[in-house]
Amino acid sequence: MVERLPSVDRYLERLPRGLSSHPECQVKASVYRDALASHGLESVISELPRELRELVLEPPPVSSWVPEVYANSIMMAIRDVHFEPGTVGVTAYSEWTRQRNLLLLTRPLYRALFLLLSPERLLKGLQRRWGAFRKGTTIELVHQGVGAVELRVRYPENLYEETTLSGLRGALVAALEAAGAGHVKVELIEFDDRQASYRGSWS
Repeated sequence: MVERLPSVDRYLERLPRGLSSHPECQVKASVYRDALASHGLESVISELPRELRELVLEPPPVSSWVPEVYANSIMMAIRDVHFEPGTVGVTAYSEWTRQRNLLLLTRPLYRALFLLLSPERLLKGLQRRWGAFRKGTTIELVHQGVGAVELRVRYPENLYEETTLSGLRGALVAALEAAGAGHVKVELIEFDDRQASYRGSWS
């Protein structure tokens, strides 16, 4: 990696085996393919590891499973290329992820998972719906009240960090919105190398 992709560099350095880490963790290719459609990586394609270049230049079908470390690295490259560094960039990345996921969840491939649901019914089946997109990680319902929820995401060592967890925050907002919730707010309360906690509210 070079300095043009500092987030990718830091991410891979923290993983126990770099790009080869956590092969049991997989994500649907639709997640990163949709992101590349609006925020391409042409300007840095030669600087990506070979495995990532292949996924960018010849992406598999949207329903295919790909290593989540690969997908996370691609998403962080997008963050480095298209968003400002620091907190401002993380906030903008999270909002972009929300907008992108809301569009994704209303497409035919996933519409049946979310439409005609209430937020409460969505949360009851949250792990199953999480599993439609991800393998090797879990999301837990810690507490649910009227228009409020606390969630915990568990993952292997350093699979997620601030950028990916902020992106997940945006994705959670989008899922609640797709299920009919209004005025949705989701906060990333805390995180470490193996779990993260979120608090959400809506009306």
